[in-house]
Amino acid sequence: MSSSTFIYGILKHIDLQTGEDGRVGNEIIIGDRLRQARLNKNISIDELQRITKIQKRYLEAIETGEFDRLPGDYYVRSFLREYAAVVGENGDFLVAVFDDEATFDEDLPQRPRPETVKGSRKAMHVEEARKKTVMDYLPMILLGLIALTIISIVGYMTWQDRKAAPMIENPKPASVVINKSSTSSLEEVATETRSSTQETRTTESEEKEKKMTIERITSTQRKAEFVVTEAKSPVVITMKGKNDRCWIGITADGSGYLFQQTLSATDEETFTLPAGAEKVEISLGMSANIDIEVNGETLAFADPQFELLQKNLQLTISYQE
Repeated sequence: MSSSTFIYGILKHIDLQTGEDGRVGNEIIIGDRLRQARLNKNISIDELQRITKIQKRYLEAIETGEFDRLPGDYYVRSFLREYAAVVGENGDFLVAVFDDEATFDEDLPQRPRPETVKGSRKAMHVEEARKKTVMDYLPMILLGLIALTIISIVGYMTWQDRKAAPMIENPKPASVVINKSSTSSLEEVATETRSSTQETRTTESEEKEKKMTIERITSTQRKAEFVVTEAKSPVVITMKGKNDRCWIGITADGSGYLFQQTLSATDEETFTLPAGAEKVEISLGMSANIDIEVNGETLAFADPQFELLQKNLQLTISYQE
């Protein structure tokens, strides 16, 4: 969704009517549309002034929708056509909108809802803790059973000896016979159980230590490529505006735009990628005005050898097994 369409949608719902025939609302949309087209073509305001011969203060007034700062409606129409011709917009259409002979009215696309993961994280952690508790107590349970078996055997043998011994004045102490083969077998079982428990804990510790990494492999004026490994699904893109406005669009695995928006300096948005997305492209209109994070990790696309203007960030993502 373009920023001009977004602004128009807001104005349509709040029914902004200021000045003659609601013209102020259209001026804001026209200015934002031209400004975004200029940024998409990487044309600075000074370069635009050199090409169109229009004074910089008038160009800035057009972009901010302050058409009353221009000398008159004749110059507004003329400047709109010249500006639009440079950035690839339809100047006649924008003039028609300014004269209330056309509108920006169009159906706004529905943004797809991100997929959700079944089960809460808290429930998953409780279940994991429950399983870990059983594994922790298993060796103790087995040792307890072994001890109980030994005591039972000793008690039974003692009872048998007392029952068979004759009644004499000075009886000899009853001898206790312990089945060494049974005890040895039970001790081996306990040893194997402890070894299995230690291996399980080691595996769980290794899985917990897996951490997502982001590596930038190429960087040019217009593009930067990254490899993201050991990502945990779902992958969440966090966008934080700074300095000024910036347009951002996100696609995944060759799809159309899944997310489009213009962020202001204090805006913050998040977007959850489709499950299993491996090839992701993030397009930025003015990359100096935005910070991006992937699952909480900073995406370092700034390169001191290049000016931060329009830039495409390409991510290749692999996930934890």
